[in-house]
Amino acid sequence: MANQELVEILKQGAEGWNKWREESRITDIDLLGAKLSGINLKYANLVRAKFSGANLRGADLSGSSRFAADFEGAAL
Repeated sequence: MANQELVEILKQGAEGWNKWREESRITDIDLLGAKLSGINLKYANLVRAKFSGANLRGADLSGSSRFAADFEGAAL
């Protein structure tokens, strides 16, 4: 189950998300099963984020950093 606090930060957009990632020491980015359809994640730092089972239909992931991100079973 996705960490709802992280989902809310991500929904604010890439700029806020990336700033939070720079300041945060959290390494377990749990977005499992999150409902993120249509979200703009352009240029977002998604490194090592776990999106398994998440709904990302229509999401803009262009230019995002996705190294070691887990999208297994995600709807893209």
